[in-house]
Amino acid sequence: MPQALKSILRAFAGLAILAIGLGIMNALISMKPKPSVVERPVAPRAVRSAVVNPGDCTPQTPVEGRVEALYRMEIISETTGDLILGGKEFREGIEFAKGEVMLQLNATEAHNALTAQRSQFLQLLSTSLADLRTDFPENWSAWDGFLNAMEVDVRLPELPAFLSQREELFVANRGILGLFHSIRSAEERLDKYTIVAPFDGVVMAAAVRPGGLVRAGQLAGVLVGRGAYEVKTAVHARYLTTIAVGDAVVFVDENNQPVANGAVHRVAGNVDAATQSASVYCRVQPADGKSTLLRDGRFLTGTIASAPIAAGVNVPLNLVLEGGWIYAVEAEQLKKVTVDVVFESRSDAIVLGLDSGTVLMTEAVASAFDGMPVLTRAE
Repeated sequence: MPQALKSILRAFAGLAILAIGLGIMNALISMKPKPSVVERPVAPRAVRSAVVNPGDCTPQTPVEGRVEALYRMEIISETTGDLILGGKEFREGIEFAKGEVMLQLNATEAHNALTAQRSQFLQLLSTSLADLRTDFPENWSAWDGFLNAMEVDVRLPELPAFLSQREELFVANRGILGLFHSIRSAEERLDKYTIVAPFDGVVMAAAVRPGGLVRAGQLAGVLVGRGAYEVKTAVHARYLTTIAVGDAVVFVDENNQPVANGAVHRVAGNVDAATQSASVYCRVQPADGKSTLLRDGRFLTGTIASAPIAAGVNVPLNLVLEGGWIYAVEAEQLKKVTVDVVFESRSDAIVLGLDSGTVLMTEAVASAFDGMPVLTRAE
């Protein structure tokens, strides 16, 4: 027999013996009985729980922002003159009451020019009075009374009412009407040498000093109102469904002490595309009635209390899991309950869909699962 054939026969014989051995081994293994599998019981875990009773829940929207004075005015002089020395000085931190003189510019030159105009007007009217008596006797007494009431150092009284168009044209052609309105304009401009406070406030910035020259159009300073304040906050768009004008707001300081309270005054009509937030403006007043608590530029945090949501339950936000469900306890086991989350704050959520008497697990358990045995303990 050739040597090659012998090698092939030996290989086939070896494979046959290996296959027969594997078959016998599998038969012996299958004859051995399988051991029974006994599941180890899971020990119940103690968790905190609470019985819920749905009712009215007030959404508390977290807000923060800086206090802004409701009244703020940049004081710009419309006339040129030296700032008169004396009296209350216009400096940072000085308070002025409404109607009190803040800046008094030297108006001697303008006053003298106005006096000269009034004298010229008096002369013109005097020379025309005789013609008025001849041509318009029915209204001469009114013009005579006007002339007698005139003084070159005080504002002009009102012109007598014209009884006819002819009378008005006569007065206009004599230059009386034009000069009268020119003097009235100069009187208004003379008043602008005295700048009074339009509201109660404090000087936040002063760019002029007593004795210095103040030019027309120059910024003299900034007056910030006292007693009326506003807080501008940026609120995420998801809160806009609950916030409404008139909602109560409370602001606190860094020690969580109440500083201001008030109400939502207006809500912006647009949402910022970059931040997805809208501006909400809150009118506030000091919590203790003292204006020292509120200062322009102070940063505060607070909450807006909106209209209550009926049949809601307030739960910690970390208990509401992804997908909108929460763990309840039934027959000493955890059970997933689907809820409708209608409001979320930084730490809490208001949910709907829970029945009265439902027992909720009130702590977050990382290893919790549906059907997990638990032992409840009331908070």
